[in-house]
Amino acid sequence: MAEGNRAKTETAPLVAILATDHEFHEELPQLVPHAPGIGDLYFSERSVREQSALVNGTLQAAYFIVGVRAAGLAAGPMTGYDAEGLRAEFLDDDHEPLMVVNIGRPGEDAWFPRSPRLAYEDVVTSV
Repeated sequence: MAEGNRAKTETAPLVAILATDHEFHEELPQLVPHAPGIGDLYFSERSVREQSALVNGTLQAAYFIVGVRAAGLAAGPMTGYDAEGLRAEFLDDDHEPLMVVNIGRPGEDAWFPRSPRLAYEDVVTSV
């Protein structure tokens, strides 16, 4: 973990490593039985699978965080980590670390005022 995240992670009751699976297409016959061959049709190239895994994994990570918080726990997602170290210790070459999430009850002084946000008109373009 990055220096600023190390102490929080060491003291968290539970730490989840969320990762993407670059070989997810192998599970599609079981998960999408109504579309036989979809894995070979759309995901035969690894670069396409990696991009799809990143987008869909990020969406699933958001659902995970919402679920943890809905259960009344705090979820602290972080991207400050050594990806190669995480992969070597906990994953294999087909999985890419996406984020680390500390889970538990918030500690003393865990909250601070909300950081500034960009204005709507600075980030949204209508066509």
